[in-house]
Amino acid sequence: MWLETGSDEYDAQRRASRVGIELPVRCKHGTKRSTVMLKDLNPYGARIEGLDKLRIDEPIYLMLPGLQPKLAFVVWSRDRVSGLEFEHRLHDAVFERLVSEFAIRHYREGHPPKPAPIRFAA
Repeated sequence: MWLETGSDEYDAQRRASRVGIELPVRCKHGTKRSTVMLKDLNPYGARIEGLDKLRIDEPIYLMLPGLQPKLAFVVWSRDRVSGLEFEHRLHDAVFERLVSEFAIRHYREGHPPKPAPIRFAA
């Protein structure tokens, strides 16, 4: 089963704010091993890019730097982008270390990007 949606539908359900990350990580799904791009992260899950459409609840192991393989399950998938929920949340110290080392600069400095202004046609 696939879910034809992006992560916007899940913003209200999200337990923690996401932090922008640009990090290639290895993963294992089924019998396949791949490299994906970790795009954002919070202690409960992540968004990845680079795998063909995944099935909801499909298990994936992410090899995050300095950690044992981390089991996660697909919550949503669209094209080559998927949202994952970790089986066990990341410990706060582990999450802070990953953010301090790999977050996009404005997230490390505590200033998430401001949304672009809405432009109306004349």
